[in-house]
Amino acid sequence: MQVLVVGAGYAGATAAVRLAGRAAGRVDVTVVNPRPGFVNRLRLHHVAVGQRVAAPALATMLGAGVWFVEGQVTDLGLDTGRAVVAGPGGPRTVRYDRLVLATGSTTEVPVPGGEHAHAVGDIGAARRLRHALDGVAAGADVAVVGGGFTGLETVGELAEHRPDLRVRLVTAGEVGGWFPPRGAAHVRRTLATLGVEAVGGRRVAAVEPDRVLLDDGDALPAALMVWCGGFVAPSLAWNAGLAVDERGAVLTDTRLRSVTHDHVLAVGDAGHAPAPGGGRYSMSCQYAFPSAAHAADLLVAEALGTPDTRPLDLGFTARVVSLGRHHAVLQPTDRRDTARGRAITGRAALATKWFQVRGTVSAIGLERRFPGVVHWPHADAGDHADAGAVTPAVAAGSAS
Repeated sequence: MQVLVVGAGYAGATAAVRLAGRAAGRVDVTVVNPRPGFVNRLRLHHVAVGQRVAAPALATMLGAGVWFVEGQVTDLGLDTGRAVVAGPGGPRTVRYDRLVLATGSTTEVPVPGGEHAHAVGDIGAARRLRHALDGVAAGADVAVVGGGFTGLETVGELAEHRPDLRVRLVTAGEVGGWFPPRGAAHVRRTLATLGVEAVGGRRVAAVEPDRVLLDDGDALPAALMVWCGGFVAPSLAWNAGLAVDERGAVLTDTRLRSVTHDHVLAVGDAGHAPAPGGGRYSMSCQYAFPSAAHAADLLVAEALGTPDTRPLDLGFTARVVSLGRHHAVLQPTDRRDTARGRAITGRAALATKWFQVRGTVSAIGLERRFPGVVHWPHADAGDHADAGAVTPAVAAGSAS
């Protein structure tokens, strides 16, 4: 079986090494990625402030059992099984029987003037933000838009790195609103300690070169604006004719197969699989690793002639968010990713975050050396009516 994996982030790299390692020589795995180095997406806000973040060579990370091709897939060739790749050496064709889309996501600014905004949704955007930040004079105003985990981590890092700036966090909801009340209060206190002005309950209507316009008619000065919401999948799947959702993610069944092309699987941010209770799984590394491992296992079973029809069975355990380099919040969740219980702060939360941002790369290397080692918490019994028999597994939860 020829398997093509498009993308080599958390999901793509995990799927490739697990598949190659467990398939007993029955599968040839090719990975196509635009860059030769691995991007640790959890650290893109570190890249944005000039911290040095390692980018291990993908050819080494993936190992000898995976054929790595540097380039951009321009045509998936769903009907022919031949994808076209534009790379440094010119266009080439890669044949496949099964396709795993792991193209991740990037940032879309859905308001007028979005060209004036910066982002940290991909490595190119993070590097552009770094250069722009270097050009912002002391005392200038900076606005970070979006109160999710990406926004919280980005605003904390910017404020800590550039205390000479006036930094604001602008969000349509309550600042820290995902957390229970005590956790939310800790988030707001920490931001205040870092000098961040929290502006909750305000929605941005447009972006101009030197300010952001709010939907109530007010404006906030901003020599630099960073948009930390609106994550969307690349247009590759839509252009190829796959059914996608409003964010461009491939619509799949609970087994991660495209609802329109069953030889295509989509994992991580590139896929929209039904989650227990409705909706979709969150765009996070907490979903990327299990979805990739599950997809690999389904393809291994198919290649070995023992088809596996189990759906992805994933439960969540906790979320952890950093607020600069000296503060973090670890929040337990229920299996459906809803915050519950008391937030953990201090050294325990910082240690968990340290483990998360560094452990993601190590996890892929561990999976390459010991295929099948990646496990994950399963959902509560009965969440999937068609769940079937699922082997229990345990893992520490993490999310971007």
